[in-house]
Amino acid sequence: MEPHQPPAYLQYLPLLLVLPILFLRMRKMRKPQPLKLGRLWIRPVLLLVAAGVVLFLPQPGQPVAAQLTLPEWGGLVLATLLGAAAGWQWGRTMHIEMHPENGTLMVTGGQAAILLLVVLLLFRMALRTGLEMEAEALHLNMVLITDAFILFSVALFSVRSLEMYLRARKVMAGNSVSAPP
Repeated sequence: MEPHQPPAYLQYLPLLLVLPILFLRMRKMRKPQPLKLGRLWIRPVLLLVAAGVVLFLPQPGQPVAAQLTLPEWGGLVLATLLGAAAGWQWGRTMHIEMHPENGTLMVTGGQAAILLLVVLLLFRMALRTGLEMEAEALHLNMVLITDAFILFSVALFSVRSLEMYLRARKVMAGNSVSAPP
């Protein structure tokens, strides 16, 4: 007896949920928002703690945490480095300036930031779909791939915050560095 297969149209449900959220996020990114420099560290720390829990605690049904081989560690390091590079680029696309009236820092996501976000989401969705279809044939470890996605995301958001923090400090110091050409 075959396990129950959900209807094919349900595979598009995540996309239908993500599109409105992405649209609202893009609208918000185009408007200047206050940049709270003292709070930029919160998201990276929460993501690091969550990633540590997911990666280093035993998975359900497993007595100990997974023992990774050297190539598996290499893949995780590569995912982290790619996430850091994407995060640095994303941070660079954010326009940071001082509000002329009250002197607060303001950040605006440019078209490049929005485009990078869309490209990353589409790449993730395409890769996930392809890996789900071919994982068994290619003998891929889906838990390891999920861990790589987690590390990519943590590095992406952490390095984006770091880049924005460093540039915001320069803007506060009076340098007119807001976004690269």
